[in-house]
Amino acid sequence: MLVIFFRTLILYLLVVIITRLMGKRQIGQLQPYEFVITIMIADLVAVPMQDRG
Repeated sequence: MLVIFFRTLILYLLVVIITRLMGKRQIGQLQPYEFVITIMIADLVAVPMQDRG
């Protein structure tokens, strides 16, 4: 349980940093390819959090 907590914390901080680097835009202002990249980043972050091993 503690491992999942630390993975979640680290990945959350990573996503916040990436979001800050991308800039402060609302979802409606994103270009289609930027929106797809955002969804891909979220999917890539979700995979390690689901892995319990």
